[in-house]
Amino acid sequence: MNMPSPPPSSRSTGAKTDGIYSGGELLKKAEGEDCPSLQGVRPPASAAGPGLERTAILHLVDCLNIGGGEMQMVDLVRKMDRKKFRPIVGCLKKEGPLLPVLERSEIQVEAFPVRGKLFYPQSLKQILRLARFMRREKVKILHTQDLYSHLVGIPAAMMAGVPVITNRLDMGHTLNRAHRWALKLLSIGIAKVMANSQGVQRMLVASEKMDPHKIELIYNGVDMDRFQFAASASGAPREPLPEFQPDDRLIGVLANLWPIKGHDVLLEAAVRVAAYFPKVKFVLIGTGKRRTELEARARALSIEKHTLFLGSRQDVPRILSCMEISVLPSLAEGFSNAILESMAAGLPMVATDVGGNREAVIDGETGFIVPPGDPDTLADRLLRLLEEPALGQKMGRAGRQRIETYFTLDRMVRDTERFYGEILRSRGSAG
Repeated sequence: MNMPSPPPSSRSTGAKTDGIYSGGELLKKAEGEDCPSLQGVRPPASAAGPGLERTAILHLVDCLNIGGGEMQMVDLVRKMDRKKFRPIVGCLKKEGPLLPVLERSEIQVEAFPVRGKLFYPQSLKQILRLARFMRREKVKILHTQDLYSHLVGIPAAMMAGVPVITNRLDMGHTLNRAHRWALKLLSIGIAKVMANSQGVQRMLVASEKMDPHKIELIYNGVDMDRFQFAASASGAPREPLPEFQPDDRLIGVLANLWPIKGHDVLLEAAVRVAAYFPKVKFVLIGTGKRRTELEARARALSIEKHTLFLGSRQDVPRILSCMEISVLPSLAEGFSNAILESMAAGLPMVATDVGGNREAVIDGETGFIVPPGDPDTLADRLLRLLEEPALGQKMGRAGRQRIETYFTLDRMVRDTERFYGEILRSRGSAG
């Protein structure tokens, strides 16, 4: 079954492609009006005009640990056109393995250490300091990346008179009532919200009652150069994983060890898969507080010999090159970088039907979509791919082609730069 492909962004006025609606079209959809389909809509012209040289954009983030949102932000600022933009990164905690990556790329990184509650004197001092910094550096846009950077950055930007873009990258499953109340209160200071999937886009309109005209859809992107080796290394020696034998059947799980990632469901499915394929091994890539608990669960299910917990790794493309299948059993997602990276590596993808997963994985063509929390269906799809290696290889090739066409880092950077240009021109501050 062929699924229409997504456009590069949601800005094609009056257009609907692959179920993605611009702000106005989402509003029409909510009101029950028909939305005409316009195929072949051309992307807007480049954002970069002669008046945008060296425009300062401040990206504010909590910290620089390894995470999907943080890595996308680092990729973005490293790839932005330095002739037109001057990216700056601000951190509430100037720490994490991504910090030296930015420093090597000569990206200015500033710390605004907020400790404790936002109304503490030290926190208020840092918010005022951030506002002064934006005025001094002539920042034209503040782009906040996560909850705490939203809460700190929006008040500072309002004082500095700087428009704010807030990233919304998940389904809001980590927000409590106080967080939602605070974001609602601060929404007056937000110029635009950037969502990374249709699922997030719809959630913001339906659950948070956000003005759909305020939402911009820009998909995450993958640096394809990092996965050139992975996509061409089928059957290559497994140097990164000396623990395994050449005839082991390796299934990769690229996800930090958090409850929302559904590792418990995966381990239940693994019991059945291992019963049919004794040489199968599940390779879990990611870190988190649940590692000890999940290792104990694997022992309780008598599948500890079929699981390997690698922890955090910096050589993910090389590890994926050793895999036969990739699986993501999440209970909630925004738009998964793990899926994009696995498909870029040429792997068939088995993912749960949550958030934007279905927007990346075409069920039956680039992998399989399964219900969340359903170990039996998950096991069925994994068993089919193990039984039919040729099918998996075909899906892997189709998946990589899909990433190359729609979900590259270059496209994400280009769309984001264009988006910045639109905001600047709308405020008459391009230059």
